[in-house]
Amino acid sequence: MLLAGLTGLGGCGKAKDEVATVTLKKAPFPVTQVEGGEIRASSGEQISSPRIGGRLKIVYLYPEGQQVDIGQLVLAFEPAEFEREMLDREGRLEQARAEMIRAQAEMAQTIADVKRQIEQRQAAYELAKLNAERAKFGSPVDLRKAEIETEKAFRALAQARSDSEAQEVVNRVDQSKYQFEIDEQDRRYTRAKREYESTSIFAVRPGIVVYRRIWKPGTDGESKVAVGDQVHGGQALMDIPDLSAMQVLCLVGEVDLKRMEVGQPAIVRMEAFPGPVWHGRVARLAPMATPQPGAPSVHVFEVVIDIDERDERLKPGMSAEVEVTVQTLPSALAVPLAAVFPAPRGHVVYRRDGRGFSAVPVVLGHRNLTDAVVDSGLTEGDVIALHNPNLTP
Repeated sequence: MLLAGLTGLGGCGKAKDEVATVTLKKAPFPVTQVEGGEIRASSGEQISSPRIGGRLKIVYLYPEGQQVDIGQLVLAFEPAEFEREMLDREGRLEQARAEMIRAQAEMAQTIADVKRQIEQRQAAYELAKLNAERAKFGSPVDLRKAEIETEKAFRALAQARSDSEAQEVVNRVDQSKYQFEIDEQDRRYTRAKREYESTSIFAVRPGIVVYRRIWKPGTDGESKVAVGDQVHGGQALMDIPDLSAMQVLCLVGEVDLKRMEVGQPAIVRMEAFPGPVWHGRVARLAPMATPQPGAPSVHVFEVVIDIDERDERLKPGMSAEVEVTVQTLPSALAVPLAAVFPAPRGHVVYRRDGRGFSAVPVVLGHRNLTDAVVDSGLTEGDVIALHNPNLTP
């Protein structure tokens, strides 16, 4: 559209103060959709409560909005219960180790006794054999008696060796049982220690701390996490965003979502900065609806718009307005919304006619934030007033 200069023409044939006008001209027309949203970082570190049993009570939170460095404590939970469990498991592990040391000493003593017995039986057998050799020069009775003693000594030696082998098997079995108990207690202690240590969470990347909003028992809605809150394991509680790349998260109705596609251009306006605009594109459309607490019949979908510019003024949690171009008409006649006025049977605009302005009914089509397509009532080249010329300024 071409903006005409201020004129001195009156409305409806009567002299009026100067009226701002615009000359209509066909041009490409962007059809847009406006949604409210919230600024967030496109990436960063999400801090969640550890996945350990029971409810966890928050006892420390790093100040929101403050810069945090790698290794700094950002979140802590009440550790007393987990410390007690860790110390108990540590005591049981030490007890299992002590019992194994005692048992090993007993096993070693038993084996030593068995070995001595084998040595004694071996000596007795050797002596019996020597006596049997001597008995060969004596009477047959003495020889028979010596042979019997030798056989008894041999059987005693064989029994001692068998007892030694059996004792070694028993010792190996007992050793495995004690080692299994130690391994089991060590696993439980390691898990308890890990759970205790997980009650303190440290930053693994630098950034700005941003608290999340969570549902709390006994409340009607969400609120930011706070010291004293009790949460479940695995619940997202804060973020340390990467501020080098920002985006806008919007919740869009089911009907409006059908008009949107990934890659559509968008303009972002900030409530905190009314003047400037930022540019971006639709990056993601959620495939499933986001549940709305208290309104199960309301279906809204997450839409993410990536912002092209990098601007330090943009902070996570800021409110934003996104105007997405969902369609571009190649050639359309459009009028500013400021030039359209309600009428009993629709809308009118004031078109210059001779030396004044006449009210002309119009049928409007697609709209955006500033203009509307005229489906009928006006033609290219018409000059229309930007405000009602019949009203006294």
